[in-house]
Amino acid sequence: MDIFEWFLQESESVLAVIRRKSSNTELLIAYVLLSLLIKKPQLLGAFFMGCLLFEWSLFDPLKEYQLYLITFLIYSYVITNCVFSAKTKFTCALMCFLCLLLACDAAFYGVNGIYGESKTIVYKNIERLSVCCHSLVIASFVDIKRIENGLRNGASIIRSMSANSAYIVVM
Repeated sequence: MDIFEWFLQESESVLAVIRRKSSNTELLIAYVLLSLLIKKPQLLGAFFMGCLLFEWSLFDPLKEYQLYLITFLIYSYVITNCVFSAKTKFTCALMCFLCLLLACDAAFYGVNGIYGESKTIVYKNIERLSVCCHSLVIASFVDIKRIENGLRNGASIIRSMSANSAYIVVM
């Protein structure tokens, strides 16, 4: 019975890890689709490198604030060396600000640069802030005017068809 309970407990922890990493998986899929649509893989590379810093055991000797500072350097490189719109550069600047905020929080309130027993408001909301910031970066590529024009053209086509045809009656 102890082995069975141990097996269930381990599988629950695996499921918890899978649930915790699902936001990274969804963001990775969104970045892949974005890089295919805009034909610029820089943001995908920056996101992948940021995830790699925190997940790969090679970077375990580094402290958490150092990892956030490396992520800051990656996104600051993307801002300065890639041709993006002003909205995208602004959202990348927000990502850099978030990295600096997390690095300062880990350095000042963590134990030896790693979050310990002291859990600040920023630490409790790391994942939410990160997902929100990445969502803003992805959303900065959405052209609202193009969507509005497409909807307006579709409505105009339906209106002109109903006005010029005896067979289509709009109720």
